[in-house]
Amino acid sequence: MLAIQQLLSGVDFARDNSAARQMANFAYLVADAGAGQCVLVDPAWEPEGLLAIAASRQLRVIAAVATHGHGDHVGGKLYGEKVLGMAELTALARVPVYCHRLEANKLLSQGIPKGDLRAVEDGDELAVGSGKIRFLHTPGHSPGSLCLQVGDALITGDTLFVRECGRIDLPGSEPELMFATMRKLAALPEKMLVYPGHDYGPTRTSTIGEECRTNPCLQPKTMEEWRLFCTT
Repeated sequence: MLAIQQLLSGVDFARDNSAARQMANFAYLVADAGAGQCVLVDPAWEPEGLLAIAASRQLRVIAAVATHGHGDHVGGKLYGEKVLGMAELTALARVPVYCHRLEANKLLSQGIPKGDLRAVEDGDELAVGSGKIRFLHTPGHSPGSLCLQVGDALITGDTLFVRECGRIDLPGSEPELMFATMRKLAALPEKMLVYPGHDYGPTRTSTIGEECRTNPCLQPKTMEEWRLFCTT
């Protein structure tokens, strides 16, 4: 069984980085401790520190995963500032980087070697020890946004936060696709745990059932209701 460790930027790593603290990104370590293997999800801000956390748990990083290609999750330029991320990670540890094919060019432009990039589609899986991560394509915030299903848990990136969803007013965002994604997530089992991409809500984690009851982004049931929600 795979275990998920949630790590908060500016607190659990990148402690001396005020921008990392302000952005409140979550990175994730998904591990099979028995096999001594793990995957890093969205390892921006301090990839060296995240590798050190994995090593301190006697875990070998076998891959990295990008939920999407924005700089605060994978590194690169953010508001004109350089954010360390996937490119630096691959220089420190030659591991493959998984992302949806629609985000691949973003990652390549940030300096990730083409030979290290692995483009995935909805339903593809990544083996980690005896467990698997299943990729769900959840567009809306960005064209190739992914959620990662790990057993009865879902790492949601910037698709779904606790009591919110990701922005749909950015370049590449698609409000209508986000509505389809919200309905897709609402249909998942109520007990499924939600691990978001930022610490923006009243709690660090939630469940699909709790979000269906309390998250306004999951309330619209029709496109007409969604359009009204987006304009109010």
